[in-house]
Amino acid sequence: MTTCDKCGKEVCPTNDATIFEAILTLNNNVILVNQARHLLPEGNCPGSPSRAQYLEGQPRDPRYPYLEKNEIPYREAFKKLLEFPS
Repeated sequence: MTTCDKCGKEVCPTNDATIFEAILTLNNNVILVNQARHLLPEGNCPGSPSRAQYLEGQPRDPRYPYLEKNEIPYREAFKKLLEFPS
């Protein structure tokens, strides 16, 4: 497993914002360029609230505007992320 660039703890592939971003953008190079990060909050790590805000049950990130057009693609990418082997 890789470690989160925010908290330094291990990141499970099914909660990795970098893999999520690769799925969302259909660009695997994202994985090579970015470090792992929790997508959803875990322990004391806030994860990636700007991405997670589009997932069901997650609070909105007040730092960024909420774009409703992102809901469907983000939620579909998240479903694919959950199928990723752990």
